[in-house]
Amino acid sequence: METGVEEAKPGRPLPIARIVAPRSVAVVGASDDVGKFGGRVIHYLQKHGFPGQILPINPNRATIRGLPAFPRVSAAPIAADVAILAVPASSLEVQVADCAAAGVGACIIITGKLAEAGPEGAALQERVLTIARDAGMRLVGPNCLGIFNPVDRAMLSSSLALEEDEYAPGGIGMASQSGALMGTLLSFGRHHGARFSRCISVGNQADLGLEDFLDYLVQDDATRAVGLYIEGLRDPARFRALLRAAGKPVFIVKAGRSEAGAQAARSHTASFAGAFPAFEAICRDAGAVVLDDPQAMVLACDAAIRLAPLPAAGLGLAPIASSGGSTVTFADMLPAAGLRLATMSAATRAALGRWMPDTHIALPVDTGSFHEGTSGDGLSDCIRAFMADPDVGAVVVPMTTQPDMAGRTALFPPLGREGGKPLLYLMTAGAVGDASRAVMRAADFPFYDRMSDAIAVIRALDAAADGRARHDAPAPDRPVGCGPAPALPIGALTEGEAKRLLAAYGIPTTREVAASTADQAIEAARSIGFPVVLKGVSRVVVHKSDLGLVRLNLRDEAAVRTAFDEVMAALERAAPGAAEGCVVQEMARGEAELFLGATCDAQFGPMVLAGAGGVLVEFLQDVRTAPAPLSPHDARALIEGLRVASVLRGLRGRPAADIAAAAGVLARLSWLVADLGPRLAELDINPLILRAAGQGVIAVDARATLTEETKP
Repeated sequence: METGVEEAKPGRPLPIARIVAPRSVAVVGASDDVGKFGGRVIHYLQKHGFPGQILPINPNRATIRGLPAFPRVSAAPIAADVAILAVPASSLEVQVADCAAAGVGACIIITGKLAEAGPEGAALQERVLTIARDAGMRLVGPNCLGIFNPVDRAMLSSSLALEEDEYAPGGIGMASQSGALMGTLLSFGRHHGARFSRCISVGNQADLGLEDFLDYLVQDDATRAVGLYIEGLRDPARFRALLRAAGKPVFIVKAGRSEAGAQAARSHTASFAGAFPAFEAICRDAGAVVLDDPQAMVLACDAAIRLAPLPAAGLGLAPIASSGGSTVTFADMLPAAGLRLATMSAATRAALGRWMPDTHIALPVDTGSFHEGTSGDGLSDCIRAFMADPDVGAVVVPMTTQPDMAGRTALFPPLGREGGKPLLYLMTAGAVGDASRAVMRAADFPFYDRMSDAIAVIRALDAAADGRARHDAPAPDRPVGCGPAPALPIGALTEGEAKRLLAAYGIPTTREVAASTADQAIEAARSIGFPVVLKGVSRVVVHKSDLGLVRLNLRDEAAVRTAFDEVMAALERAAPGAAEGCVVQEMARGEAELFLGATCDAQFGPMVLAGAGGVLVEFLQDVRTAPAPLSPHDARALIEGLRVASVLRGLRGRPAADIAAAAGVLARLSWLVADLGPRLAELDINPLILRAAGQGVIAVDARATLTEETKP
């Protein structure tokens, strides 16, 4: 289906496809002066060859840029598909009403200073929206920069990015909540030879929003990869469903990451489970890729279209060039990006051995060590060997200044296309490399100016490969022995109550006995067996260790008695009148500690978290988030993605920790929060102690908060 030719039907709002590719456009505020918004709109429509009818609207002119002008939209001879309004806010309401009366299908409102400017602007925006809805007329914006549609030569915008002479049609579709940024990205992409299909600036989203245009782009045959710049979502559930059903690569930059987290959080989960971590988690789960650089987003969209896909996530890289400095520098940047050099197969090493000494066969490859010096034949043979190597995911060529750069550059597009894996070409030499860039543009092959850009693209392609595998994975099975949840009070739970909830889902917890006197604490210690742990109990205390309410490794009765008296005194100081005694627990030991959490995000639903545990959880900030429920495989992948994972796998002679058992607990926790949904405000397990591999795990401390059960 080519959505750009969708027909409008009488009595129905104009389809988005006809808004993006209209057959007639009225420009309200049209002018001969390209220094004005309306003047630039007319100029760019003509400059880029709009094939439909252009209707300039200006009460003071008979003609504009050689076209008949009309005093108002309703005086034009036809009802335009789209009216572009670039008028002062003070006259916007009148102009929109005239468009509605004339039967215009949709208005693209460039005019700003509406809802984004305060209450008066918001009231004006609401009045304009009411006029449009009553007439069945759609709105794009206000406060937007319109639509860029190279496929249909419909450049419905005043952006100065359209000063470029030509935007050849291509496959990158974009929707952006920043019009100026979108125009900048088009110009940036054009420099790199990237080509676009349809790009929409959504502005204030008074009517049509980002989700509507995402729906359009994922169905649009001309769009092969989607880029989104998002500041906020109107319909998170629809957004998530669209990502899952996209069937094409989606790359996203989300602004406003710092909105995550409460300033005075009650728990670690409340601190870490903010808006952005949840957003990133649902995107990853749906197979979309979140980046932090809008330009990298455009390059990733382009790479997804013009480069071969990465065969699988986690594969290694093979840098090769005639400069040892460039290849080594590139290789040095990989670990910080979570990437690695490939491990060459015997066949690959043999192929390289035909061109270079055995002592120099290693990644990265400096072709200056070839027996006869760098040659096109040797370079080509090595790249073909890398393309056939099962551990090589992509080949990277960071070219520096050298003789005949353009001639050497011409080797790479054919090698990349025949190899079936991404080949990333870096021209790092500044303006002296422009001839090489021209070769790549002529070959319709991507190139990169900076190593950081190439690394960002590789990370995005790697994440996209992971997303493809995730999308094809079956739904997780419910583990045996998960639930039901016991009846527990609303509000903050004690540690014992939180552990009852965990135990109901098959999560192992420490043995413990409550004690309201020192004698009871001693008797509890005898029954459990020394050494023990003693903790103060109160529903209003969050971080017990910070207040001296946890005493570890108590080895005899005297130590228990002293600890009980001291903890009760500290508890009364911390929570006057709210003390509930103490609890005596077994002293658990292991090889490592993790933090696990669960919450129900207001926008995206049940979430689980995993991170470095113990008292350093907030200091290390090593936490990852995923939507619930999870399979044990995905739970393990989440844990393996932590920075602390290298410690869990064993470090400097220490035994590896039981990551598999920890993943099993995280999977069970994910079913707990999936079952409870909004009833579970937050839950922390900190720490979860991991014993040596094969010996299991145990939840040492836990806290949770339950809310009222929501009504349908």
